[in-house]
Amino acid sequence: MRFDLYLESGPQHRKTWVSVPSLAGCCTVGPTTEKAIENARTAIRERVAFLGRYGETVPDPEPIELTVAEHVIERSLLGYGQHTFATDLEPLSPDEATRLLRWAAWSRDELVAAAVVQKVPLTVKPATGGRSAAAILSHVAGAEWAYVSSTLGTLAGGGAVVAAIESASDDPWAALAAEREALMERLSGMTPEELARVADRGGGRPPRTARRMLRRLLEHEWEHTLELRARLAL
Repeated sequence: MRFDLYLESGPQHRKTWVSVPSLAGCCTVGPTTEKAIENARTAIRERVAFLGRYGETVPDPEPIELTVAEHVIERSLLGYGQHTFATDLEPLSPDEATRLLRWAAWSRDELVAAAVVQKVPLTVKPATGGRSAAAILSHVAGAEWAYVSSTLGTLAGGGAVVAAIESASDDPWAALAAEREALMERLSGMTPEELARVADRGGGRPPRTARRMLRRLLEHEWEHTLELRARLAL
C-alpha cells in the first residue's frame, strides 16, 4: 500500500518529523530525514495494529510503499510537527470527524493504559530523564485544548482542567476523564461550517482547520503513548 509522507525539518535536515495524514495519528521522528523516513514503516505498522485492536477495518498495508509528498524545511520548525500541510486544508466531512473522534477515544484508552503500568510513581521522573508520567498526562491535556482553541475559538476552562490533573498527583484519572469528556462534547458538536473553515490567524502564522486540529490531537497523544511504552522496556 502506498502512503504519502509529509515531512517537516530544519535547514540541515537533522531532526525531522513525519506525518501520515491518510492514517490519522500516525507519526514519527528521526535525527535525520533519512532515518525519519525509515522509521515511518514501523510507525505505520504500529498504527494499523492499534486500529485493529479496536475492530477498525484497515487494509493490510504490506508491502508498504513510501512517497514524500511534501517536505517543509524551515528554521522555525525544526521537526516538532507544527506545520499546516496542504492536506490539512481539505474540508472534513461529518462522517470523517465522527471516525476520528472514535479513534481519539481509543487513543486516550491507550495513553492511560501505558501510564497506569509505569514502573515508578506517576509524579517521579524516570532515571533516564524527561517528564514524569503525570507531567506527560497534563501536557497532553493542555495541548489538545490549545489545538481546539486555536481552531474553533477559545475553549473556556482549559486552565482549570489542566490544573485539576496536575493537582491530582498520582491519581489523575477522574480529572483526566473529565477533561476529555468536556473536550469531546465540544468536538462532537462541530458544525459543517467549522469542519470546513480555514482559520487565518494572521501574522504569517499557518492557518488552522478542523482536519489539522484532529490530526495533531491524535499524533500528539500517540507520540506520548509510545514514549510511555518505551519506558517499560528499559
